[in-house]
Amino acid sequence: MKNRRSYLWLGAVVAILLFLSAYLLVNARSSTLAYALSDDAVNMDPLEATDINSWNVMSQIYEGLMKFRPSSLEVEPCLASYYEVSDDGLVFTFYLQKNVQFQDGAPFDADAVIWNARRGMEKADTSYYASLVWGSVKDVQKLGSHVVRFTLKESRADFLTNLALPFGGSMVSPNATDLKNNPIGTGPYRLANWVRNKAITLEYNRNWWQGKLTDGVGFKSVRYLVVDDPEEAVNLLRQGKVHILSYVPPELVESLNAEANVRLVETQLLATSFLGFNTKSAVLADARVRQSLLFLLDQDYLIKHVYSGFALRSQGPLPPALEKEIGCRYLSPNYEVGVRLLREAGYSKERPLNLTVEVPLEPRDYMPSGGVKLGEGLKEVYESTGLVKVTFVYKPFESLLSDLMEGKATEAFVLGWSSDNGRADNMLTPLFHSKSPLNFFKYENPLVDKYLEEAQTELDENKREKLYREICDILLEDTPAAFLPIPISFKALDERLKGYNVNPINIEQLYFVRY
Repeated sequence: MKNRRSYLWLGAVVAILLFLSAYLLVNARSSTLAYALSDDAVNMDPLEATDINSWNVMSQIYEGLMKFRPSSLEVEPCLASYYEVSDDGLVFTFYLQKNVQFQDGAPFDADAVIWNARRGMEKADTSYYASLVWGSVKDVQKLGSHVVRFTLKESRADFLTNLALPFGGSMVSPNATDLKNNPIGTGPYRLANWVRNKAITLEYNRNWWQGKLTDGVGFKSVRYLVVDDPEEAVNLLRQGKVHILSYVPPELVESLNAEANVRLVETQLLATSFLGFNTKSAVLADARVRQSLLFLLDQDYLIKHVYSGFALRSQGPLPPALEKEIGCRYLSPNYEVGVRLLREAGYSKERPLNLTVEVPLEPRDYMPSGGVKLGEGLKEVYESTGLVKVTFVYKPFESLLSDLMEGKATEAFVLGWSSDNGRADNMLTPLFHSKSPLNFFKYENPLVDKYLEEAQTELDENKREKLYREICDILLEDTPAAFLPIPISFKALDERLKGYNVNPINIEQLYFVRY
């Protein structure tokens, strides 16, 4: 009898231990959301950062006066509880949320908003995102401890939308001293650790003011892993070591889609990618040469051999949704015209055009199979003419971007651009206005500048769209870039995840994600 009781007792203990082990295993598995990025974040200062991976991470740390609704481009109040707008659209009064703290304990109040606004206004001449969000602000006033009034220089239909942007619109702690490396916001997660080119770890902000409203977060931490090899990232997902992939190589879409434990999310972002031309370089100063490279760009070949069929033809500087809305004219590829222009510019098989192109090495949203595969496709397209010799220089994205920002000489480069706010102006002004710090083409056209500036303040939609069509026509003639196919991008998720959402400008709200 004693032995029987011993066996029963032992069995009960084993059962309890098994239950606890399973419980702990599940909780260990569900406490950290593992997210694979193709490259590291570059800069966490919302007035300085420009890359998509910094955007992804910062969206979890910072908040703005406004925010995007999940999976939408519509905005609603966030750190502002509500707002009022004058009839002429020049005065915006924001009534702020109370009892909100930054992650360092500093209070979020009218003084903090004014500090952020003035910081942005001071940097508007040197920072594109500061200019986008704060460049139109004439004055900011404190009307109470939690009431702030903005007066604009001119009416801006996109002012509220821009206040929701992670870049530019994020509220940062006035006490922060190194935002590039140590971001401090009011959001659901705070930075815990950042090992460059390895991993970024975020922890739940236990003082998050929305925690009680949203029942906290599904995961107590988020760990971003830098995995530049697409196949390695996919294998980590299959092994359950990561829950979300920021990118899926086109050639692996079909096989992943067939797996029961993986869910693919199609993301047709408001984005473009391009072969950019330094219009001041000796080789590409001749517009005929730039135009020839546009006409010779065989998008159908690239779609088939580089994007595995998961891409759309580019129609110029605007993504399909905006291009369809505005109706810009576009020049289709034309081999004969491209060859003729090269010969008119003095090139032949005996004296070919020698072109150097710098390309990001890692996969990115606009080239999900990586820079080398895209380079191989472009090389085949251009060198098959016998009139062009292309040398590709592959660099880490951060290095390439740094070189371009510093104005270091390069003939041509591959980059992409995503809309920040879903508006055509945001696809055109950052790239092509002569004073934009992101105009890496060194492109200058006073008429383009004039039309861009007029469109920013034009409230009549038909007149604004006409200005954009004029701009697109000029860009066709000047050809500062040849636009590449637009990938149909996919993110891959652990099938068990619920609540994942991403909007057309790639803003994710990971605090919604749960098992």
